[in-house]
Amino acid sequence: LRRLILSADPGIIEDWNRGPNYYLNGMLCGFWGFKKYTTLVFFKGVLLKDKKKLLITPEGTKSNRHIWFTHVKDINETDVLELIFEAIDNNLKGLKVPVVPKDKAIDISQDVTKVFKKASVLMYFEALTYSHRKEYMHWINSAKKEETRVKRIQQAAEMLARKEGIYDRYKK
Repeated sequence: LRRLILSADPGIIEDWNRGPNYYLNGMLCGFWGFKKYTTLVFFKGVLLKDKKKLLITPEGTKSNRHIWFTHVKDINETDVLELIFEAIDNNLKGLKVPVVPKDKAIDISQDVTKVFKKASVLMYFEALTYSHRKEYMHWINSAKKEETRVKRIQQAAEMLARKEGIYDRYKK
């Protein structure tokens, strides 16, 4: 990975912070070895197009994207270089990871995201104002029983598909 990354551009700077990290007009990538795998992390991976769907998003991260390798034979040099070149281009263009103010971020659990995606309402939900997203998530997460929560997730998806607000359910 080191050889591959450094071959992408002669201006890449190598640094060490818990493992090798690479910079060119900003942070690019780094990698770390673990017992059963090595992870190549793109620090602004959220900006990468990832046409081949190689990148994964570890839980709790907003901008980093990773590729895990269990063996050196798993590394497809062409694919990795394509991502590195894109990361370099993004840095040269001055692209920044959008910062969501902490008080405006709404945590959406994976089960809610999955149902909203399936119902094709996730983008609509994410475009709602902070207060509307907060109301929906509070209503879903305030259920005392798991079966009620699951039912509310489905109801929320249906209401979003009809472009109804959370309080519209009382108007019927």
